[in-house]
Amino acid sequence: MTTPVDARELLDWVADDYEPRCRVEGTVGRYGRVPGQAEPHLYGVADLANIGHTLGLEVGDPDRWAEAFDDLQGGDGTYVETPPTHDPIHATAYCLAAMELLDLAPRHPLGLIDAWRDPATVEAFLAELDWADDVYLGSHRGAGLAAIVALDPAIDAVGRTAWFDAWFEAIEARFDARSGMFGIDKPPTGDSDQIGGTFHYAFLYEHLGRPLPEPEARIDAVLAERDGEGWWHPENHLWLTLDAVYLLTRAAAQTAHRRGEVEAVVAETVTLSLATFGSIEGRRWFEEWYLGAHDLTAFVSLLAEAQRFGGEGGIVAAGRPLRLVLDERPFI
Repeated sequence: MTTPVDARELLDWVADDYEPRCRVEGTVGRYGRVPGQAEPHLYGVADLANIGHTLGLEVGDPDRWAEAFDDLQGGDGTYVETPPTHDPIHATAYCLAAMELLDLAPRHPLGLIDAWRDPATVEAFLAELDWADDVYLGSHRGAGLAAIVALDPAIDAVGRTAWFDAWFEAIEARFDARSGMFGIDKPPTGDSDQIGGTFHYAFLYEHLGRPLPEPEARIDAVLAERDGEGWWHPENHLWLTLDAVYLLTRAAAQTAHRRGEVEAVVAETVTLSLATFGSIEGRRWFEEWYLGAHDLTAFVSLLAEAQRFGGEGGIVAAGRPLRLVLDERPFI
């Protein structure tokens, strides 16, 4: 058994230092996307909700959170990021998912999805996405829309079931059994673009209790895509790392295929990630990168998933139970 990676000091820094400095005017619920900002930002408010929930931090006054999210929502129901860095569907799904953690509901009806509420529109919507060259970016819309449907309080259970029946039929037509991932005209063994995209669809499968097919092929593909330094992308060392680890751990729940290798890779990845981003120097990324809080969500989610996978005394020593937000609602 490997010695657990000690993440306690890093997580204490997040709880005691980083989170308070992200507050706008010292108010819990109003957050910039990095410390020291004068105005709340969508990927500050929503991400600190995610981070706080993961670490078990005090929520504070729910009314302040409600006001912060209300201020982000436009009249058509879209949650507005200024300036935009993500698709409006992603931004809206991201806020709804964060609000779910706080038992909050949108103030305005979600009119931005009106064109796709009919299950008959789902195939055409997914057909517009690039399944050959941009599965990752496309999943922000493809999974984002599905997450909105899953979380929209205006959709009843019957309507939601009918919509997802159409969604599963359409999306599985874009599934490549060779790699166990989504994509069309991709390499037989898959690529990192598919890892990022499949992650977004995988957590919807998890949320809806539907096994994602071909777990053995997916494990093979994700392990093969890891580079010599231990990453799955030359630059994206946070989100793609979470994506890859999540695909491995959730596939490992379906099959014993290469279980020992999966366990070793998850432990090695957490060690590498903590050495890279948990040091004083590494933390500057979360302080200075323009979406620092958003990337910190990926990092603490990686630790939470590794803790869940490794169990008590396993891969991560956190000093606290970590709660992966994806196990409570279907978007990140």
